[in-house]
Formats: sequence, C-alpha cells, structure tokens
Amino acid sequence: MACVVSSRRRQRWIPALPLLALFALASPAQQTEDYGISVTSSQNVDSAGNSQVRWMMNFNPPRGYDRVKRNYPNLYVLFRDFGPERSSFEINKDTFKVSSDDGQRSISFAADVWGLAVSRNSRWQIELSPNEHVSTQDGNRVFTVLQFGTDNGLKMSIINTYVLPQSASNVQIDKENRLLTYMLPPVKAAPGAGEPAVDVSVRYKKRLMAALYKLYGDTDAQSGAYWTAKAILRNTGKAPIYNLKVYYRLGDYTEMSVPDAYSVVPEGGIVVDRYYPVIQSRVAQLRTPTPLLLYIRYEYKDAAGKSYSNELTRRLEMLGVNQFEFSNLNDEDRSDSWFDSFNNAPLLSAFVTRMDDAVKQFAGYVSEMSGGAAAAASNKDATRWLEAAYELERANHIVYQTPSGFLTPDHSSGQDIKFPRDVFRDKSGTCVDLAITYAALAEAVGLQASLLVVPGHTFAVIKLPEGGYLPVENTGLAGGDDGIGFDKAVQVGTQELQKYLSDGRYYLVNVSEQWAVGHVPNPELQALGADFLAQSGIRRASSMTAAGAARNGSAPAPGQRVAGQRIGAEAAGQPPAPEGKQFRVVHDHGMTTLTAYCIGTLTISADSVTYQASMATDGRRDQFHIKKTDVKEAKKNKLPLNQGSIMYPAFHLRLANGLNFNFAVLDENNRGLPPDAVLLEFIQ
Repeated sequence: MACVVSSRRRQRWIPALPLLALFALASPAQQTEDYGISVTSSQNVDSAGNSQVRWMMNFNPPRGYDRVKRNYPNLYVLFRDFGPERSSFEINKDTFKVSSDDGQRSISFAADVWGLAVSRNSRWQIELSPNEHVSTQDGNRVFTVLQFGTDNGLKMSIINTYVLPQSASNVQIDKENRLLTYMLPPVKAAPGAGEPAVDVSVRYKKRLMAALYKLYGDTDAQSGAYWTAKAILRNTGKAPIYNLKVYYRLGDYTEMSVPDAYSVVPEGGIVVDRYYPVIQSRVAQLRTPTPLLLYIRYEYKDAAGKSYSNELTRRLEMLGVNQFEFSNLNDEDRSDSWFDSFNNAPLLSAFVTRMDDAVKQFAGYVSEMSGGAAAAASNKDATRWLEAAYELERANHIVYQTPSGFLTPDHSSGQDIKFPRDVFRDKSGTCVDLAITYAALAEAVGLQASLLVVPGHTFAVIKLPEGGYLPVENTGLAGGDDGIGFDKAVQVGTQELQKYLSDGRYYLVNVSEQWAVGHVPNPELQALGADFLAQSGIRRASSMTAAGAARNGSAPAPGQRVAGQRIGAEAAGQPPAPEGKQFRVVHDHGMTTLTAYCIGTLTISADSVTYQASMATDGRRDQFHIKKTDVKEAKKNKLPLNQGSIMYPAFHLRLANGLNFNFAVLDENNRGLPPDAVLLEFIQ
C-alpha cells in the first residue's frame, strides 16, 4: 500500500469559496445581478513563521454586504472555514476580531495566525493559492493579486501584501509549487538555553465515513478541509529544534506515513502538521461503526544533534459504508448555524454512482422506454428521458420511505444513506436516497445533476442541455394513490426550489463539479452480478407490456400500446358518462410521451364539458366537469402524443384559469383519430 506524506501540501487561507457559493446558488431558477467583492489584505510574518492578518472586504453593489450579513449572522463562520478547518495553520482565537460597518458596508477581520510560514529544506515557505499571481516586490514586501469569477456574475479580487521579516533575503517565487520562499539568518540557541521543550496538542476527526475513504487521502479535496488529524507542535523552550518529523498511522487500514521534515522551529515557533491518510479500499466493506486507533509519533533534534521523540494515540471511529455524518465539525467548532450542521452536504456526491453497473443497466431500460431519446442532445429529449426515468421508477414500485438516522455523541446528525443499487434492491429510499438515485441516472446519460439539500429535505435538480433547470420532487414516488406523476413532481420541485432560494438555507451540490473540482470520488463497491436488477425485481418497460398483454388474454399488436399498457383495458363498473357528444380519449399525464396516462370519455354538451377516466397507468384517474365557456382554447397540437414510433394526433383544452389538458382521440380498435370532430363541438 502506498504511503502518504502528512502535510506536503499547505493551503493558504482565503475565505473566498463560501462567498462564491453564497452568490452562485441562486442560478438554477433566476439570473442574478453582477456582484463584486474586493478584499485588501496584509499579512505581517515574524521570524518564527507566525503572522498578524488584517482583512478589509467591500462590496459592489453595497447590497451584497446585506446578503452576506443575512446568511452569516455569525461572521466567524465565514472566516473559520478557511482558518483551522481548511489550512495548515491555526488562528489564535484569543486575538480574533471580526466587525462589520453598516455605514461603509464593509467587513473587517484581524487575528494572530500560528504557523503561516514553515522552514523546509533550509528555506522558509508560504504556499500561495491557485491563481494567485505576484504583481510586485519591494524588499521584504511581496504584493499579490487573486481573482475569482463565476458564471452567475460574482467577481472577487484580493490584493494581498506579505510583509516578511526585516532580515528576510533571497525572496523567490516558485511558480510550479505555488510557493513564496525566502531565507532567514541561521537560528542559534542562546547561551544557557537548556534542552528544547515541545508542547503538542492534537485535533482529530472523531468519526470518518467508510464511503469517503478516498477523500481523506486527498490534500486538495474541498480545499484541504478533510484532514483526519492535526498535530500542533509549539516550541515552548529557549532553544530551537531541528529536523522535526511527524508520523501517523490509522489502525490496520493504512501504512505508516512518510513525513516531510521541518528544518528548524525557532523559539516560539509553531508547526501545524496535517494528516491525510491513504486508506485501503477494504474499509468499504464495513457496515457498522468500527473503532480505530490513531497513532502519532514525532521526533526532532537539538543543536548538538541529540534526538528526542514521543508517541501519542487517539481513538476514533470509522462509520459503516452506508452511514453519513452531515457535519465534520466538532462541538467546539460548530456554531448554531444550519450551514455548520450540514457542511458535509457536498460529500453526498460520493454516493451518486453513475458508473455502477446497476445504474448503467437501469439507464439503458430508461433509454429503451423513452424511444432512444438522446438525453444530452436537447431540452426536449432530456425532458423526455427524465420523465421516462421517473415513470420507470414508479412502474417498478420504487417508493419513498422515512429515514433511519443516528445522533453522534457530540450531537452531529447522521443518516443511513443508500447507494442507487441499494434503492433498486430494496425498491425504496429516503428523499436523499431517491434524489441520489435520480441524479446518478441523469449523470449516466451525460446530464448534469445537482442535489438541493435544505432543512429536512433533499431533491434533484437537473441542468438541461440547452439551458434551464428541471427540479424534480423525488418523493413523488410515494406508491399507490399517494404517488404523483412526473409533471406534478416537476411542478412541486419548482415551487420548492423557489421557496428555498428565497429562504437562503440550502446547499446546491453540483455532483460533477464535486467529482472533478471538489475531489469527491465514488468508493469502490463490491461487484454485482449481471442479473442484479432482475434478482431485485426490477423490470424494463417492454417486459411489463408483455406481461400486461398476457393477463388480458391477447398478444400486443402495433398501434395497440401506450406506454407499456394495452389501450382498451378500462376497468369495469365505471358510472355512465353524462349526456352529450361522447369521445373516447387518452389523456397524457406527462410530456407528450405517454409514459403515464389515463383513458376515459370526454363528453361535450351545449353548455358543459365533462371528462371521466375509467383507467390509469399511474393510479391517477382524472375527472372534471366545467362550463363550456371556461374553455379558453381548443386547438390541435403541433406535435402528436407518441410512444416510440406510435403516434396519436393530439389536441389540447386550455382553460381560463391556465390549466391545460392534452388529449388524443381513440377509435374502438385503439388507433388514433384526427381531433377535428371534437374541435368542431367547440365552434358550434
């Protein structure tokens, strides 16, 4: 097994990403105005590598300030995520000060930072952020510029000044490794300094998730936020220490890490060393919480070359592969903000397993059902495919179930999360499970999926190829009479999207972006047999058609099927239709593809219009009785209702209240008829 370097990658602290997310999340439903955020920063670094940091943040237009204040009532949360959580240094909380000026619409921050610069290979180094460019240098002052931007109109620029120690020399920029490096005079022990003294404290994650085992070994994942442990080593003596090394091991699931030595730690110097374990894939076989021992060993030398070492252990827990903890913050770091309680939401992307054989096979069934729609080609084809995916889930009786959760000892909420294969096997899932499964199916055919995580709920939002978003309320798969069709699921999803965008408490998890940019990979799951879906009772639409026809005593014939059901299988015992001119019609419940529909009688009299369904493929037997004057428009559709190559000439009735109904007229042999006779009744 490969070894891991404990802290070779150091993330410099820049609190930009939470702001980028804050201003970008409104994009699915509405075009936001341009926002600009400018930051002026100074970092005064002392000879021990510690620093005094000052920030001033301004907004253009100024109302951007109000948005940040509304979403971050505790401004420490905004900066904390890029301090101790996301970088290899620590903020001295006793010196932390953050303030906001409502008059100037600005936010300022000041604090002492431990371990900003460290000495390696006899040079001091500070890691620069990606896209941070050096503009000028004046002696011990280095000026950099950093710019961000999003497709949603947010532009952020940071002008940073590094003030290095007066004795700094040979200042260089290592562009390849993104390092600002410099030399300081050799550190020597004062006479009578005595032996070195090191104070060590350890911060560590009390629980890890087996499904995320790949993530924990990636120093770039989520900007470095998912370290497993931090060893904070402070030189409290009067003499410098040399060649400091820190080793780690995590139970039997990792090898001993290979450290990157610190050349010197002066008196008062602090090193914050992070551990990113490369964990063996067999951890994904765990189903329940399993205790692990975190082993830490550190060693160093004094000026005379005498060696010192010590060992520490901490006990933590590896959760089962289906167990998910919604926050990676310990109690001492977590505020009362909803965002803190769910800051692991982006990691749900690991459960969206688009490459799993079960997902790819089910997606193939959907493509067959949608008539071979090229999902990523156009909005029309994408919508047609997504409707078929939803309706095939319904047809296979995949239903919503209430979640099973757990509360960790330090009160972080957790939930048992299913992979899509688990949903297919059990034919059920929570809102999170169903959203993950739907997102995986969409991603499997080249569509971009997001998970909208909101207080108490999650649903999928799919980006359409030609622009626009399609939110789907996945708990519409309620089963029986409680289920709703695709159109209704989209309608409910759209309403919910608008509601939560206004509320402001949400994580919009762009799945493919988390895979590629956030470095949140899928785990390696156990291989499944080729007949997994069949063994789980999952059937393709065509097999349902054949079974349904057999039960009706005849083989299906071309022109006699609509979305896998034989037209003419109306239920007996329906009440007689009212008086008037009667037409036998099929009413589409979806997007013209007849994946869900009802069949019944449309009766048109001199002053009224009545529709009474006698059967439905999804349990939804529509009926209405309205005045003829309530019909605002009765007109042929430009496109027919269709299922595969079978076409039914269509017409629609649009009511004065905005409701629209799509129909096709059927003859006694279930063939489509021109709608002219129906439309004639509305002009007489």
